[in-house]
Amino acid sequence: MGFGYDARAALQLQDTINDDENDNRPNAHRRVEVTTMKNILFIGVDQMRADVVGPGKAVPSISPNLDGLIAEGVAFTRAYSTCPLCTPARASMFTGDYAFRHGMGTNCDMYHALGTELRSVERLLHTDLLDAGYRCGFVGKWHAGVEKGPGDYGFEGNALPGYGNLAQSDEFKSYLAENGLTYSVEPTLSFNPDGQTVAAGHWHGPVESTMAHYLTNQAIDMLADLGADSRPFFLTVQYWDPHGPHFLPDDYYGLTDRGQIAPWPNFGDDLRSKPGRIRRERDDFYRLHPQTEAELIEYIGLYCDHVALVDTQIGRLLNHLEAAGLFDDTLIVFTSDHGDMTGAHGGLIDKGLLYEEAMRVPLVFSHPALGRGERHGLALNMDVLPTAMSMVGVRHQPRQASDLSDQVRDAEAAGRPYLLGEYHGLRFLYSQRMLVSDDGWKFIFTPGDQDELYNLNDDPGEMADLSRDPDHADRLAGMRQALIEETARFDDPLHATIAKFNGQWQGTQFDATTAYLKP
Repeated sequence: MGFGYDARAALQLQDTINDDENDNRPNAHRRVEVTTMKNILFIGVDQMRADVVGPGKAVPSISPNLDGLIAEGVAFTRAYSTCPLCTPARASMFTGDYAFRHGMGTNCDMYHALGTELRSVERLLHTDLLDAGYRCGFVGKWHAGVEKGPGDYGFEGNALPGYGNLAQSDEFKSYLAENGLTYSVEPTLSFNPDGQTVAAGHWHGPVESTMAHYLTNQAIDMLADLGADSRPFFLTVQYWDPHGPHFLPDDYYGLTDRGQIAPWPNFGDDLRSKPGRIRRERDDFYRLHPQTEAELIEYIGLYCDHVALVDTQIGRLLNHLEAAGLFDDTLIVFTSDHGDMTGAHGGLIDKGLLYEEAMRVPLVFSHPALGRGERHGLALNMDVLPTAMSMVGVRHQPRQASDLSDQVRDAEAAGRPYLLGEYHGLRFLYSQRMLVSDDGWKFIFTPGDQDELYNLNDDPGEMADLSRDPDHADRLAGMRQALIEETARFDDPLHATIAKFNGQWQGTQFDATTAYLKP
């Protein structure tokens, strides 16, 4: 059985996806003798939480294609985004560097953008693939520069610069006209009075009229071209979905069974223990955020409906890969740029927060030779390309990302002891850092407000901030010191500030209070 189920048929298959004894899943227990793993297909999505796809998902989303891919691949259960925002995370995935190195700490098209184009183009990882004789294709969302797109850096394809307003592009309009397709959008949910900040709506038109379907058509066409060449290829397909607003065709709107959705366990968080800006941002930017369990469940349902839409399209893409005879030669990687709050913590919306919902992402490496299994070590989505390149035997220059290939191949291989995350602001500049330890603790440093400490083993919903609990003073001190050391190791410009907030004033940063004391 191949990939590419339609939404309604998927309802009949969903119960079997999590059954380890069922061999009728997509490529279930598929094992072949493989001598080649030369191609790379990197499938990315936008704003997908880690817990909405895969065998252990927390919601009843209809996602058999991604569930099967994750179940049959090597899945990292503790994978994070480098940053809970599109541009910095995407630039990090394609450079292997943190935003404080590649220079795009905020969305590139915001009025306060820290960078509008990549600072060091030579650090784009696909340049090493080009040097190794690969053809490199890019389809979908770029959002790592306002004027230059993937084509300016050696990628094949016609991806748009900036966020990429695909619906208004001449190519998409021509596609609709050539195929006799039309659509109209009817907003049904907004997060602010008078229909402002549209959150969801009906997409009145067939699924073929959606941007996700069109994007998949483009990817399939490019796969056909790349696959016909004797040279190896790297193709990345970057969907805009399930980033809101959730505009859904009739077959998908309401697809997810709302009766099977439970409120997030931390929905009751009153945010009083969180930094003050979080409550203000929720209440001022999203005044009609979910405030009752019924509103929350409907919003989760719309998000899951959107996941089902993109899952079907990814299924079409994977089905073509197999039908074209490229499956056994191609390493498939799937992840998201970051997650989505989806009403967690008292109705928080969107991203731009260092909590698990916005930071945790799905991450899977899939190839018939790899087998399947879970990896519980810490991983970042910017590790994707260094890992994939190592696995196909392409040498690459070191970046700040880690090569996870040993862990992919061996579940007992050691991983990183700490994972560093960054955030520089979404609607305004706002520096934060996050540190997660391999033993399940998390520290959030907020120089303009209070710090936070969570024991994710006992408190995965981050409800109990332990930073002011005297019983955990030693753990807090240890995490603070580890953050100082990690930011120093990566040459993070915020390192000196972090050190000084913790009483360590000796450093390399200029300081007028001591500059004149030296001879």
